[in-house]
Amino acid sequence: MSGSAAATFARRSCRRLPHAAAAALLFLLAGAGWILFAPQQLGGQTAYVIVNGNSMEPGMKRGDLALVRPADDYRPGDVVTYRHPDIGYVIHRIIEENSGRYTLRGDHNDFDDSYRPGRGEVVGRLWFRVPGAGRLLWHLRDPVWGGLVLFVAFAGLLGGAAGTRSTAPRPDGRNHQRGGGHPMATIYRNWQDTVVLLLAVAVGFAALAWAGFSRGLEKAVPGEWEYTQRGEFSYDAAAADGSIYDAGRASTGEPVFLRLSDRVTFGFSYEFLASSPATIAGSYQLVAELGDASGWKRTIPIGEPGSFEGTAFEAKGTLDLQAVRDHIAALETQSGVVNDRYLVTIKPRVRISGELDGLPFETRFDAAALPMSLDRSRLWLNSAEPAALLRPSETGSVSAKRTIGNQVQVWFVSIPVIAARIAGAAGAVAAVAAVGGLLFGAARSGWGQPAGAAGLAEPIRIAASGRFESAEVVDVASMADLERVAERTGGLILQEAGPGSHVCYVRDGTVVYRFTPGTAEYSTEQVA
Repeated sequence: MSGSAAATFARRSCRRLPHAAAAALLFLLAGAGWILFAPQQLGGQTAYVIVNGNSMEPGMKRGDLALVRPADDYRPGDVVTYRHPDIGYVIHRIIEENSGRYTLRGDHNDFDDSYRPGRGEVVGRLWFRVPGAGRLLWHLRDPVWGGLVLFVAFAGLLGGAAGTRSTAPRPDGRNHQRGGGHPMATIYRNWQDTVVLLLAVAVGFAALAWAGFSRGLEKAVPGEWEYTQRGEFSYDAAAADGSIYDAGRASTGEPVFLRLSDRVTFGFSYEFLASSPATIAGSYQLVAELGDASGWKRTIPIGEPGSFEGTAFEAKGTLDLQAVRDHIAALETQSGVVNDRYLVTIKPRVRISGELDGLPFETRFDAAALPMSLDRSRLWLNSAEPAALLRPSETGSVSAKRTIGNQVQVWFVSIPVIAARIAGAAGAVAAVAAVGGLLFGAARSGWGQPAGAAGLAEPIRIAASGRFESAEVVDVASMADLERVAERTGGLILQEAGPGSHVCYVRDGTVVYRFTPGTAEYSTEQVA
Protein backbone atom coordinates (compact mmCIF):
# COMPACT_ATOMS: atom_id res chain seq x y z
CA MET A 1 0.00 0.00 0.00
CA SER A 2 1.37 3.42 -0.93
CA GLY A 3 1.87 6.15 1.64
CA SER A 4 -1.06 8.19 0.40
CA ALA A 5 -3.32 5.12 0.51
CA ALA A 6 -2.18 4.40 4.06
CA ALA A 7 -3.00 7.98 5.04
CA THR A 8 -6.44 7.62 3.49
CA PHE A 9 -7.00 4.42 5.46
CA ALA A 10 -5.89 6.17 8.65
CA ARG A 11 -8.26 9.08 8.04
CA ARG A 12 -11.18 6.71 7.50
CA SER A 13 -10.26 4.73 10.63
CA CYS A 14 -10.26 7.92 12.69
CA ARG A 15 -13.76 8.71 11.48
CA ARG A 16 -14.97 5.42 13.00
CA LEU A 17 -13.93 6.43 16.55
CA PRO A 18 -17.04 8.54 17.27
CA HIS A 19 -19.20 5.61 16.16
CA ALA A 20 -17.38 3.32 18.61
CA ALA A 21 -17.96 5.78 21.45
CA ALA A 22 -21.64 6.03 20.54
CA ALA A 23 -21.91 2.24 20.52
CA ALA A 24 -20.32 2.05 23.97
CA LEU A 25 -22.71 4.73 25.29
CA LEU A 26 -25.63 2.88 23.77
CA PHE A 27 -24.47 -0.32 25.47
CA LEU A 28 -24.29 1.43 28.85
CA LEU A 29 -27.75 2.97 28.37
CA ALA A 30 -29.18 -0.41 27.41
CA GLY A 31 -27.67 -1.96 30.55
CA ALA A 32 -29.09 0.77 32.75
CA GLY A 33 -32.47 0.41 31.07
CA TRP A 34 -32.43 -3.32 31.75
CA ILE A 35 -31.62 -2.79 35.43
CA LEU A 36 -34.40 -0.22 35.83
CA PHE A 37 -37.15 -1.53 33.57
CA ALA A 38 -36.59 -5.29 33.05
CA PRO A 39 -39.89 -7.11 33.83
CA GLN A 40 -40.05 -9.56 36.69
CA GLN A 41 -40.99 -12.38 34.30
CA LEU A 42 -37.50 -12.05 32.76
CA GLY A 43 -35.66 -11.77 36.07
CA GLY A 44 -35.98 -8.00 36.45
CA GLN A 45 -37.34 -5.93 39.34
CA THR A 46 -40.22 -4.09 37.68
CA ALA A 47 -43.82 -5.23 37.32
CA TYR A 48 -46.13 -3.60 34.77
CA VAL A 49 -49.75 -3.30 35.90
CA ILE A 50 -52.60 -2.04 33.72
CA VAL A 51 -55.26 -0.22 35.76
CA ASN A 52 -58.63 -1.79 34.97
CA GLY A 53 -61.29 0.05 36.96
CA ASN A 54 -62.06 3.28 38.78
CA SER A 55 -61.24 2.24 42.35
CA MET A 56 -58.10 4.45 42.42
CA GLU A 57 -59.56 7.58 40.85
CA PRO A 58 -58.80 10.41 40.58
CA GLY A 59 -55.10 9.61 40.97
CA MET A 60 -55.15 6.60 38.64
CA LYS A 61 -57.61 6.01 35.83
CA ARG A 62 -58.62 3.03 33.76
CA GLY A 63 -56.01 2.37 31.06
CA ASP A 64 -53.06 3.85 32.98
CA LEU A 65 -49.85 1.84 33.18
CA ALA A 66 -48.41 1.49 36.70
CA LEU A 67 -44.78 0.47 37.24
CA VAL A 68 -44.20 -1.14 40.63
CA ARG A 69 -40.98 -2.34 42.24
CA PRO A 70 -40.33 -4.42 45.38
CA ALA A 71 -39.49 -2.50 48.56
CA ASP A 72 -37.81 -3.47 51.82
CA ASP A 73 -40.79 -2.26 53.83
CA TYR A 74 -44.42 -1.36 53.11
CA ARG A 75 -46.20 1.18 55.26
CA PRO A 76 -49.72 2.65 55.50
CA GLY A 77 -50.17 5.18 52.73
CA ASP A 78 -48.15 3.23 50.15
CA VAL A 79 -49.88 2.29 46.89
CA VAL A 80 -48.99 -1.34 46.22
CA THR A 81 -49.95 -4.20 43.94
CA TYR A 82 -50.82 -7.56 45.48
CA ARG A 83 -52.00 -10.94 44.19
CA HIS A 84 -55.61 -11.70 45.05
CA PRO A 85 -56.24 -15.48 44.98
CA ASP A 86 -59.49 -15.09 43.01
CA ILE A 87 -59.27 -11.96 40.87
CA GLY A 88 -55.52 -11.66 40.24
CA TYR A 89 -53.49 -8.46 40.60
CA VAL A 90 -55.01 -5.55 42.55
CA ILE A 91 -53.46 -2.10 42.98
CA HIS A 92 -54.76 -0.29 46.11
CA ARG A 93 -53.47 1.79 49.02
CA ILE A 94 -52.39 0.29 52.35
CA ILE A 95 -54.59 1.51 55.22
CA GLU A 96 -53.04 -0.42 58.08
CA GLU A 97 -50.86 -3.42 58.96
CA ASN A 98 -51.81 -5.99 61.57
CA SER A 99 -50.01 -9.25 62.38
CA GLY A 100 -48.10 -9.30 59.12
CA ARG A 101 -51.16 -8.69 56.94
CA TYR A 102 -52.21 -5.50 55.20
CA THR A 103 -55.60 -3.82 55.00
CA LEU A 104 -56.03 -2.00 51.68
CA ARG A 105 -58.61 0.25 50.09
CA GLY A 106 -59.06 1.95 46.74
CA ASP A 107 -58.90 5.75 46.90
CA HIS A 108 -62.32 5.93 45.22
CA ASN A 109 -63.90 3.29 47.49
CA ASP A 110 -65.61 3.78 50.85
CA PHE A 111 -64.91 0.22 52.01
CA ASP A 112 -61.82 -1.88 52.71
CA ASP A 113 -60.74 -4.84 50.58
CA SER A 114 -62.17 -8.09 51.93
CA TYR A 115 -58.88 -9.90 51.30
CA ARG A 116 -55.89 -9.00 53.45
CA PRO A 117 -52.64 -10.09 51.77
CA GLY A 118 -49.43 -10.99 53.53
CA ARG A 119 -46.03 -9.58 52.66
CA GLY A 120 -45.27 -12.48 50.33
CA GLU A 121 -48.32 -11.61 48.24
CA VAL A 122 -47.32 -7.97 47.69
CA VAL A 123 -45.69 -7.56 44.27
CA GLY A 124 -44.27 -4.10 44.84
CA ARG A 125 -44.83 -0.43 45.59
CA LEU A 126 -45.90 2.09 42.95
CA TRP A 127 -42.84 3.63 41.30
CA PHE A 128 -44.59 5.84 38.77
CA ARG A 129 -47.48 5.66 36.33
CA VAL A 130 -47.84 6.45 32.63
CA PRO A 131 -51.34 7.81 31.89
CA GLY A 132 -53.11 5.91 29.11
CA ALA A 133 -50.14 3.68 28.24
CA GLY A 134 -52.00 0.56 29.36
CA ARG A 135 -54.40 0.90 26.43
CA LEU A 136 -51.47 0.49 24.03
CA LEU A 137 -50.43 -2.72 25.79
CA TRP A 138 -54.00 -3.99 25.51
CA HIS A 139 -53.76 -3.50 21.74
CA LEU A 140 -50.37 -5.22 21.51
CA ARG A 141 -51.87 -8.33 23.15
CA ASP A 142 -54.07 -8.72 20.08
CA PRO A 143 -52.48 -10.90 17.36
CA VAL A 144 -53.24 -8.33 14.66
CA TRP A 145 -51.43 -5.56 16.51
CA GLY A 146 -48.55 -7.92 17.27
CA GLY A 147 -48.30 -8.74 13.57
CA LEU A 148 -48.31 -5.06 12.67
CA VAL A 149 -45.45 -4.44 15.09
CA LEU A 150 -43.51 -7.27 13.43
CA PHE A 151 -44.28 -5.76 10.04
CA VAL A 152 -42.96 -2.37 11.11
CA ALA A 153 -39.87 -4.03 12.57
CA PHE A 154 -39.24 -5.88 9.29
CA ALA A 155 -39.71 -2.68 7.31
CA GLY A 156 -37.35 -0.79 9.63
CA LEU A 157 -34.64 -3.44 9.33
CA LEU A 158 -35.16 -3.53 5.60
CA GLY A 159 -34.86 0.22 5.26
CA GLY A 160 -31.72 0.24 7.41
CA ALA A 161 -30.11 -2.54 5.40
CA ALA A 162 -31.00 -0.93 2.12
CA GLY A 163 -29.70 2.42 3.31
CA THR A 164 -26.42 0.81 4.36
CA ARG A 165 -25.95 -0.77 0.96
CA SER A 166 -26.97 2.29 -0.96
CA THR A 167 -24.95 4.89 0.93
CA ALA A 168 -21.18 4.91 0.59
CA PRO A 169 -18.92 7.29 2.52
CA ARG A 170 -16.75 9.54 0.43
CA PRO A 171 -13.27 10.61 1.46
CA ASP A 172 -14.47 14.21 1.61
CA GLY A 173 -17.01 13.29 4.29
CA ARG A 174 -20.11 13.33 2.03
CA ASN A 175 -22.38 10.40 1.28
CA HIS A 176 -23.49 9.45 -2.19
CA GLN A 177 -27.06 8.14 -2.62
CA ARG A 178 -27.63 5.80 -5.49
CA GLY A 179 -30.88 5.35 -7.30
CA GLY A 180 -31.84 8.90 -8.14
CA GLY A 181 -32.68 9.95 -4.56
CA HIS A 182 -36.14 8.28 -4.31
CA PRO A 183 -36.43 6.77 -0.80
CA MET A 184 -38.05 3.54 -2.03
CA ALA A 185 -35.70 2.98 -4.95
CA THR A 186 -33.10 1.13 -2.87
CA ILE A 187 -35.71 -1.30 -1.53
CA TYR A 188 -36.31 -2.67 -5.02
CA ARG A 189 -32.74 -2.48 -6.22
CA ASN A 190 -31.88 -6.02 -5.09
CA TRP A 191 -34.08 -9.08 -5.18
CA GLN A 192 -33.09 -9.80 -1.57
CA ASP A 193 -34.77 -6.55 -0.49
CA THR A 194 -37.94 -7.48 -2.33
CA VAL A 195 -37.97 -10.90 -0.70
CA VAL A 196 -37.71 -9.36 2.77
CA LEU A 197 -40.46 -6.87 1.95
CA LEU A 198 -42.75 -9.65 0.72
CA LEU A 199 -42.00 -11.71 3.81
CA ALA A 200 -42.98 -8.74 5.98
CA VAL A 201 -46.24 -8.47 4.04
CA ALA A 202 -46.77 -12.22 4.51
CA VAL A 203 -46.23 -11.82 8.27
CA GLY A 204 -48.85 -9.05 8.39
CA PHE A 205 -51.42 -11.10 6.48
CA ALA A 206 -50.59 -14.20 8.52
CA ALA A 207 -51.21 -12.22 11.72
CA LEU A 208 -54.57 -11.14 10.33
CA ALA A 209 -55.44 -14.75 9.48
CA TRP A 210 -54.27 -15.88 12.92
CA ALA A 211 -56.52 -13.30 14.58
CA GLY A 212 -59.42 -14.49 12.44
CA PHE A 213 -58.96 -18.21 13.10
CA SER A 214 -58.14 -17.73 16.81
CA ARG A 215 -61.63 -16.40 17.56
CA GLY A 216 -65.12 -17.62 16.74
CA LEU A 217 -67.46 -16.18 14.16
CA GLU A 218 -69.73 -14.98 16.98
CA LYS A 219 -69.11 -13.75 20.50
CA ALA A 220 -71.17 -13.00 23.59
CA VAL A 221 -70.78 -9.41 24.71
CA PRO A 222 -72.11 -7.86 27.92
CA GLY A 223 -74.67 -5.16 27.51
CA GLU A 224 -76.63 -2.86 29.78
CA TRP A 225 -80.00 -1.36 28.89
CA GLU A 226 -81.32 1.33 31.21
CA TYR A 227 -84.92 2.10 32.06
CA THR A 228 -86.77 4.46 34.39
CA GLN A 229 -89.87 3.87 36.48
CA ARG A 230 -91.82 6.97 37.36
CA GLY A 231 -94.93 7.42 39.47
CA GLU A 232 -97.15 10.09 40.99
CA PHE A 233 -99.26 9.95 44.17
CA SER A 234 -102.42 11.92 44.79
CA TYR A 235 -105.09 11.90 47.48
CA ASP A 236 -108.22 13.69 48.56
CA ALA A 237 -110.73 13.46 51.40
CA ALA A 238 -114.24 14.81 51.79
CA ALA A 239 -114.66 17.06 54.84
CA ALA A 240 -117.71 17.50 57.08
CA ASP A 241 -117.02 21.22 56.91
CA GLY A 242 -115.30 22.03 53.63
CA SER A 243 -115.00 25.71 54.41
CA ILE A 244 -111.54 25.21 55.92
CA TYR A 245 -110.15 24.08 52.52
CA ASP A 246 -109.90 26.17 49.37
CA ALA A 247 -111.32 23.35 47.27
CA GLY A 248 -113.95 22.37 49.84
CA ARG A 249 -112.11 19.12 50.61
CA ALA A 250 -108.63 18.01 51.57
CA SER A 251 -106.44 17.52 48.49
CA THR A 252 -102.89 16.38 47.73
CA GLY A 253 -100.36 18.03 50.03
CA GLU A 254 -102.91 19.21 52.65
CA PRO A 255 -103.48 17.64 56.08
CA VAL A 256 -106.57 15.51 56.68
CA PHE A 257 -108.29 16.25 60.03
CA LEU A 258 -109.83 13.23 61.71
CA ARG A 259 -112.79 15.17 63.10
CA LEU A 260 -113.80 16.21 59.59
CA SER A 261 -112.89 13.17 57.46
CA ASP A 262 -113.14 9.44 58.01
CA ARG A 263 -111.88 8.25 54.58
CA VAL A 264 -108.99 9.22 52.28
CA THR A 265 -108.86 8.18 48.62
CA PHE A 266 -105.36 7.62 47.23
CA GLY A 267 -104.39 7.44 43.58
CA PHE A 268 -101.17 6.31 41.94
CA SER A 269 -100.20 6.64 38.27
CA TYR A 270 -97.28 4.64 36.86
CA GLU A 271 -95.12 4.99 33.74
CA PHE A 272 -92.24 2.85 32.41
CA LEU A 273 -89.68 4.69 30.23
CA ALA A 274 -86.88 3.17 28.15
CA SER A 275 -84.97 4.12 25.02
CA SER A 276 -85.09 0.49 23.81
CA PRO A 277 -88.26 -1.36 22.75
CA ALA A 278 -90.03 -2.73 25.83
CA THR A 279 -92.79 -5.31 26.23
CA ILE A 280 -93.85 -5.50 29.85
CA ALA A 281 -96.70 -6.65 32.07
CA GLY A 282 -97.17 -6.75 35.79
CA SER A 283 -99.34 -6.51 38.88
CA TYR A 284 -100.05 -3.90 41.56
CA GLN A 285 -102.01 -3.28 44.75
CA LEU A 286 -102.23 -0.22 46.94
CA VAL A 287 -101.60 -0.93 50.64
CA ALA A 288 -101.15 1.18 53.75
CA GLU A 289 -98.45 0.18 56.23
CA LEU A 290 -99.28 1.32 59.77
CA GLY A 291 -96.32 1.39 62.18
CA ASP A 292 -94.53 3.18 64.99
CA ALA A 293 -90.97 4.18 65.89
CA SER A 294 -90.27 0.85 67.60
CA GLY A 295 -90.67 -1.11 64.36
CA TRP A 296 -94.22 -2.44 64.82
CA LYS A 297 -96.03 -2.70 61.49
CA ARG A 298 -99.46 -3.71 60.28
CA THR A 299 -100.31 -3.87 56.55
CA ILE A 300 -103.79 -2.80 55.48
CA PRO A 301 -104.91 -3.36 51.83
CA ILE A 302 -106.71 -0.25 50.56
CA GLY A 303 -107.23 -1.25 46.92
CA GLU A 304 -108.05 -4.32 44.89
CA PRO A 305 -105.16 -6.22 43.26
CA GLY A 306 -104.77 -5.38 39.59
CA SER A 307 -102.72 -6.35 36.55
CA PHE A 308 -101.60 -4.45 33.49
CA GLU A 309 -99.94 -4.84 30.11
CA GLY A 310 -98.00 -2.01 28.58
CA THR A 311 -95.93 0.78 30.03
CA ALA A 312 -98.52 2.60 32.20
CA PHE A 313 -101.39 2.07 34.62
CA GLU A 314 -103.39 3.88 37.30
CA ALA A 315 -104.45 2.50 40.67
CA LYS A 316 -106.85 3.77 43.36
CA GLY A 317 -107.58 2.80 46.95
CA THR A 318 -109.43 4.14 49.99
CA LEU A 319 -107.99 4.28 53.49
CA ASP A 320 -110.61 3.96 56.28
CA LEU A 321 -109.36 6.25 59.05
CA GLN A 322 -111.76 4.72 61.61
CA ALA A 323 -110.29 1.25 60.90
CA VAL A 324 -106.81 2.70 61.40
CA ARG A 325 -107.87 4.15 64.78
CA ASP A 326 -109.29 0.75 65.76
CA HIS A 327 -105.94 -0.94 64.99
CA ILE A 328 -104.13 1.65 67.10
CA ALA A 329 -106.56 1.26 70.00
CA ALA A 330 -106.14 -2.52 69.97
CA LEU A 331 -102.34 -2.15 69.99
CA GLU A 332 -102.36 0.30 72.89
CA THR A 333 -104.84 -1.78 74.92
CA GLN A 334 -103.03 -5.07 74.50
CA SER A 335 -99.43 -3.77 74.72
CA GLY A 336 -99.90 -0.92 77.14
CA VAL A 337 -97.77 1.27 74.90
CA VAL A 338 -99.19 4.63 73.92
CA ASN A 339 -97.53 6.62 71.09
CA ASP A 340 -98.12 10.27 70.33
CA ARG A 341 -97.60 9.65 66.62
CA TYR A 342 -97.81 6.75 64.18
CA LEU A 343 -96.57 6.27 60.62
CA VAL A 344 -98.83 5.55 57.67
CA THR A 345 -96.97 4.66 54.42
CA ILE A 346 -98.89 4.22 51.17
CA LYS A 347 -97.26 1.74 48.76
CA PRO A 348 -98.36 0.56 45.30
CA ARG A 349 -96.45 -2.80 45.44
CA VAL A 350 -95.61 -2.90 41.73
CA ARG A 351 -94.20 -6.11 40.22
CA ILE A 352 -93.02 -6.08 36.58
CA SER A 353 -91.78 -8.69 34.12
CA GLY A 354 -91.21 -8.58 30.40
CA GLU A 355 -88.55 -7.94 27.78
CA LEU A 356 -86.35 -4.93 27.15
CA ASP A 357 -84.84 -4.93 23.67
CA GLY A 358 -85.57 -8.65 23.53
CA LEU A 359 -83.92 -9.39 26.90
CA PRO A 360 -86.13 -10.87 29.66
CA PHE A 361 -86.12 -9.13 33.05
CA GLU A 362 -88.07 -8.75 36.28
CA THR A 363 -88.16 -5.81 38.65
CA ARG A 364 -90.13 -3.97 41.33
CA PHE A 365 -90.78 -0.31 42.08
CA ASP A 366 -89.63 -0.14 45.70
CA ALA A 367 -88.90 3.58 45.49
CA ALA A 368 -92.64 4.28 45.26
CA ALA A 369 -93.71 4.99 48.84
CA LEU A 370 -95.63 7.91 50.34
CA PRO A 371 -94.82 8.32 54.07
CA MET A 372 -97.39 10.19 56.21
CA SER A 373 -97.72 10.89 59.94
CA LEU A 374 -100.83 10.23 62.04
CA ASP A 375 -101.58 11.57 65.51
CA ARG A 376 -104.77 12.01 67.52
CA SER A 377 -106.08 14.78 65.32
CA ARG A 378 -104.67 14.67 61.78
CA LEU A 379 -102.95 12.77 58.93
CA TRP A 380 -100.30 14.71 57.02
CA LEU A 381 -97.27 14.33 54.71
CA ASN A 382 -94.14 13.47 56.67
CA SER A 383 -91.68 15.64 54.71
CA ALA A 384 -90.54 19.22 54.34
CA GLU A 385 -90.33 18.63 50.56
CA PRO A 386 -93.50 16.76 49.59
CA ALA A 387 -92.91 17.11 45.83
CA ALA A 388 -90.12 14.51 45.89
CA LEU A 389 -92.34 12.05 47.77
CA LEU A 390 -95.35 12.61 45.55
CA ARG A 391 -93.37 11.96 42.34
CA PRO A 392 -91.01 9.03 42.97
CA SER A 393 -88.69 7.73 40.24
CA GLU A 394 -86.15 4.96 40.02
CA THR A 395 -83.59 4.04 37.36
CA GLY A 396 -82.61 0.45 36.71
CA SER A 397 -80.88 -1.56 34.06
CA VAL A 398 -80.96 -4.95 32.42
CA SER A 399 -77.53 -6.56 32.13
CA ALA A 400 -77.05 -9.54 29.88
CA LYS A 401 -74.80 -11.04 27.25
CA ARG A 402 -75.81 -10.97 23.62
CA THR A 403 -74.41 -12.92 20.70
CA ILE A 404 -73.10 -10.73 17.90
CA GLY A 405 -70.85 -11.22 14.90
CA ASN A 406 -67.22 -11.27 15.94
CA GLN A 407 -64.77 -8.78 14.44
CA VAL A 408 -61.07 -8.07 14.24
CA GLN A 409 -59.97 -4.52 15.02
CA VAL A 410 -57.18 -3.20 12.74
CA TRP A 411 -56.36 0.35 13.69
CA PHE A 412 -59.68 2.18 13.31
CA VAL A 413 -61.27 -0.42 11.03
CA SER A 414 -63.37 -3.36 12.25
CA ILE A 415 -63.16 -6.39 9.95
CA PRO A 416 -65.60 -9.32 10.28
CA VAL A 417 -63.85 -12.51 11.35
CA ILE A 418 -64.80 -14.39 8.19
CA ALA A 419 -63.33 -11.56 6.06
CA ALA A 420 -60.17 -11.50 8.20
CA ARG A 421 -59.75 -15.25 7.70
CA ILE A 422 -60.15 -15.08 3.93
CA ALA A 423 -58.11 -11.90 3.39
CA GLY A 424 -55.35 -12.95 5.79
CA ALA A 425 -54.95 -16.46 4.36
CA ALA A 426 -55.18 -15.30 0.74
CA GLY A 427 -52.76 -12.41 1.30
CA ALA A 428 -50.22 -14.60 3.10
CA VAL A 429 -50.37 -17.27 0.38
CA ALA A 430 -50.04 -14.65 -2.37
CA ALA A 431 -47.05 -13.02 -0.68
CA VAL A 432 -45.31 -16.37 -0.15
CA ALA A 433 -46.04 -17.35 -3.74
CA ALA A 434 -44.52 -14.07 -4.90
CA VAL A 435 -41.42 -14.83 -2.81
CA GLY A 436 -41.18 -18.26 -4.41
CA GLY A 437 -41.52 -16.80 -7.90
CA LEU A 438 -38.88 -14.19 -7.16
CA LEU A 439 -36.49 -16.80 -5.77
CA PHE A 440 -37.05 -19.00 -8.82
CA GLY A 441 -36.35 -16.09 -11.16
CA ALA A 442 -33.25 -15.11 -9.19
CA ALA A 443 -31.97 -18.69 -9.34
CA ARG A 444 -32.37 -18.80 -13.11
CA SER A 445 -30.64 -15.47 -13.61
CA GLY A 446 -27.82 -16.15 -11.15
CA TRP A 447 -28.00 -15.83 -7.38
CA GLY A 448 -25.00 -13.51 -7.09
CA GLN A 449 -26.28 -11.00 -9.62
CA PRO A 450 -28.22 -8.26 -7.89
CA ALA A 451 -31.14 -6.77 -9.79
CA GLY A 452 -30.22 -3.62 -11.64
CA ALA A 453 -26.47 -4.26 -11.37
CA ALA A 454 -26.00 -5.87 -14.79
CA GLY A 455 -25.24 -2.49 -16.33
CA LEU A 456 -22.12 -2.19 -14.20
CA ALA A 457 -20.31 -4.49 -16.65
CA GLU A 458 -20.92 -2.03 -19.47
CA PRO A 459 -18.48 0.89 -19.05
CA ILE A 460 -19.41 4.31 -20.34
CA ARG A 461 -17.05 5.52 -23.03
CA ILE A 462 -15.76 9.06 -22.66
CA ALA A 463 -13.24 11.22 -24.44
CA ALA A 464 -9.71 10.72 -23.20
CA SER A 465 -8.77 13.14 -20.45
CA GLY A 466 -5.59 11.60 -19.11
CA ARG A 467 -5.75 13.77 -16.03
CA PHE A 468 -5.29 11.75 -12.85
CA GLU A 469 -2.62 14.05 -11.43
CA SER A 470 -4.86 15.57 -8.72
CA ALA A 471 -6.34 12.25 -7.66
CA GLU A 472 -5.06 9.37 -5.63
CA VAL A 473 -4.94 6.40 -8.03
CA VAL A 474 -5.57 2.87 -6.81
CA ASP A 475 -5.00 0.14 -9.39
CA VAL A 476 -7.23 -2.92 -9.12
CA ALA A 477 -6.32 -6.39 -10.39
CA SER A 478 -9.36 -7.22 -12.57
CA MET A 479 -12.50 -5.86 -14.13
CA ALA A 480 -14.55 -7.85 -11.62
CA ASP A 481 -12.79 -5.98 -8.81
CA LEU A 482 -13.59 -2.67 -10.47
CA GLU A 483 -17.24 -3.69 -10.77
CA ARG A 484 -17.32 -4.44 -7.06
CA VAL A 485 -15.83 -1.03 -6.33
CA ALA A 486 -18.53 0.60 -8.48
CA GLU A 487 -21.23 -1.35 -6.65
CA ARG A 488 -19.84 -0.41 -3.24
CA THR A 489 -19.28 3.27 -3.97
CA GLY A 490 -22.24 3.81 -6.26
CA GLY A 491 -19.99 5.20 -8.97
CA LEU A 492 -19.98 4.67 -12.72
CA ILE A 493 -17.36 2.71 -14.70
CA LEU A 494 -15.83 5.10 -17.21
CA GLN A 495 -13.64 4.03 -20.12
CA GLU A 496 -11.06 6.17 -21.86
CA ALA A 497 -10.04 4.59 -25.15
CA GLY A 498 -7.21 5.88 -27.30
CA PRO A 499 -4.86 4.63 -29.98
CA GLY A 500 -3.04 1.63 -28.61
CA SER A 501 -4.37 1.85 -25.07
CA HIS A 502 -7.46 2.35 -22.94
CA VAL A 503 -8.28 2.42 -19.23
CA CYS A 504 -11.44 1.79 -17.10
CA TYR A 505 -11.85 3.58 -13.79
CA VAL A 506 -14.28 4.63 -11.08
CA ARG A 507 -13.91 8.04 -9.45
CA ASP A 508 -14.82 8.27 -5.75
CA GLY A 509 -14.15 11.82 -4.62
CA THR A 510 -10.39 12.36 -4.70
CA VAL A 511 -9.67 8.65 -5.19
CA VAL A 512 -9.65 6.97 -8.62
CA TYR A 513 -9.90 3.19 -8.81
CA ARG A 514 -8.29 2.16 -12.14
CA PHE A 515 -8.02 -0.98 -14.22
CA THR A 516 -6.04 -1.21 -17.44
CA PRO A 517 -7.47 -4.24 -19.29
CA GLY A 518 -5.52 -6.34 -21.74
CA THR A 519 -6.80 -7.13 -25.16
CA ALA A 520 -7.71 -10.69 -24.25
CA GLU A 521 -9.55 -9.71 -21.06
CA TYR A 522 -11.42 -6.65 -22.19
CA SER A 523 -11.51 -5.00 -25.62
CA THR A 524 -13.17 -1.92 -26.97
CA GLU A 525 -15.36 -3.99 -29.27
CA GLN A 526 -17.13 -5.40 -26.22
CA VAL A 527 -18.49 -1.98 -25.25
CA ALA A 528 -19.01 -0.53 -28.68
